[in-house]
Amino acid sequence: MSTPLRTFGYKFSGFFVEYGPIEAESLDAAKAQVRQRLGVSRLPVGVQIWDLADRPLIRWRVDVAS
Repeated sequence: MSTPLRTFGYKFSGFFVEYGPIEAESLDAAKAQVRQRLGVSRLPVGVQIWDLADRPLIRWRVDVAS
């Protein structure tokens, strides 16, 4: 029996935009999909990938002026 697919999101270091969802069996499989989408053999430094069950995507984020 196959493992149920989970959904993942990702974002680049220093950017506000979050991308996803990506359906994959595991975090490693999600990383492989992100590498394939970017067309690279290694993920860029600082890329964050997380399970959307733990934290959903933030579609809009507004910086609060101090």
